Amino acid sequence: MHSLSAYTLKVHDNLLDGPKGERYHELNNIRTNDMLDFIHAFLETLKKEMHDDTETKKTIQVVSVEKKGRSVFGWLEYGEYGLAGSIVDIKSRKKTHDKKHDETDVKSLYFSFCIPEKSKTGVVLLHTAGGKGVKTFFHKEFGAYFNKMVGLHVQMPALAHEASVKEWLDKSDVKEIRLGRYNLTDKGADIADNLGVERAELILKPKRGMGFGNIKGLREKVDGADRSYVEMLSDISADVKAVVESGGRKKVLSLRNGEPIAAIDIDEENVAMENGSPDPSSLHDYAQHLMKEFVQKVSK
Repeated sequence: MHSLSAYTLKVHDNLLDGPKGERYHELNNIRTNDMLDFIHAFLETLKKEMHDDTETKKTIQVVSVEKKGRSVFGWLEYGEYGLAGSIVDIKSRKKTHDKKHDETDVKSLYFSFCIPEKSKTGVVLLHTAGGKGVKTFFHKEFGAYFNKMVGLHVQMPALAHEASVKEWLDKSDVKEIRLGRYNLTDKGADIADNLGVERAELILKPKRGMGFGNIKGLREKVDGADRSYVEMLSDISADVKAVVESGGRKKVLSLRNGEPIAAIDIDEENVAMENGSPDPSSLHDYAQHLMKEFVQKVSK
């Protein structure tokens, strides 16, 4: 339901010296400009006025933003509108509100940016809730804002594309495998329906004294077969996840076929939850723990 997606920020400039593929600016000194200042200023404009994309029928407004050291973090409200509907109390099964086509269904989402000194790579953590997030919006709108100010384009690939992070992920030992939205058998589905089960999750744990190996092994083709374990498990689960441990804390990573690992689950093991949503202070603490670990791997 809730996750943090990790990305990097880079700025390429053909006018810089060196091989073409290595002409990246130190982000705190882009033609004498500091990217962190631009990020903070851009988010402040979204705090003063809601962004209303009338074409996609989406709204975004920052409700809090703080700049501390080499980081900018805070919360925004993301909404969608355009279709009339109803709000129903799931317990009573009764309608509580008629939603008009020009009313927006708002979700609170956390964000965090870190631009280390003298680093050519920044790190971004964006909160996704119920599959809804703001990565595309930020990359497009902030990219246009930055390009207008500086005349350069911002790159925002998944953090897992970084060689150092990819190596770390590939070598991470898998403690358990979680199969989200698990496909129940016909008999199991009937029982689940009678119990009122919303979704099923299956947890796989290794036998005592054994293990599942690392993430790279799970994504490689199995000997004697033309598919990986992740591909096989995806036949019975819409969301295959691996639990790894680093920095003294567990991390739940989504393993989607053919995609870099970008999403880190937010759950009760790492973040205090209230009414199905993460506690703001607890989520910020966890995000900063992740940020510190990621920055150490990519900052150069």
